[in-house]
Amino acid sequence: MRRWGKRRAGAALGILLLLIAGGVVVLHRQPTDSRIWSWAVGKKIVVIDAGHGGPDPGAVGKTKVLEKDVTLAVAKRLQAFIQQGGGKPVMVREEDKDLGTASGLLRRKREDLAQRIQLAAEAQADVYLSIHANSFPNEKLTGPQTFYHTDSVEGRVLAQAIQRELNLISGGKRVAKANKDFFILKKADQAAVTVELGFLSNPAEEQLLNSPEYQQKMAWGIYQGLCHYFAGTDKAKIQAP
Repeated sequence: MRRWGKRRAGAALGILLLLIAGGVVVLHRQPTDSRIWSWAVGKKIVVIDAGHGGPDPGAVGKTKVLEKDVTLAVAKRLQAFIQQGGGKPVMVREEDKDLGTASGLLRRKREDLAQRIQLAAEAQADVYLSIHANSFPNEKLTGPQTFYHTDSVEGRVLAQAIQRELNLISGGKRVAKANKDFFILKKADQAAVTVELGFLSNPAEEQLLNSPEYQQKMAWGIYQGLCHYFAGTDKAKIQAP
């Protein structure tokens, strides 16, 4: 009986030591994660631009899911993450509307885009996140992709950080891509990216993009990339072509 008691005591001691060791590991890892996600966005001003809105629906999926609705849903979730992290999100829109007032659609669109850039300038934003959803005649194309202006080094770093996180969530292998034609990327005064959340032209991805759970994951991926960008995590690696 004494031997059995000693064995049980030894086993209990071993479990206790494992738990303590595990606690040490958790405590060792926590400061790094906490450092990145607690103060990285603190006091940073982030413009969140939910693409399209109002009379401009953006891309339309096979089952009539609208880009403007998807982008707004993700933008609001991203807003919450940034607020919780101590940042200052500036929403371009929080409802189904645009920023244009002209009667002609083309003039209204130009005015709308100009107003978005002006809003970011007045807010003295650190980062501009333009959120969109893609569409293409080839229905097989899937996956989120992030774009940055060709001449913007900071935009490239930010885009690659976000792309890396979105790939982990979606299982995709897309890379951040340079673009010199997107109006927002050309005109923004701060590090700016356009995040294409996925393809509404792909039936399966359309349903994903319309799912609140997936919208939450996309918002979290963007937020994680943003945190890594501000914290400078693996910056040399991210910058590598």
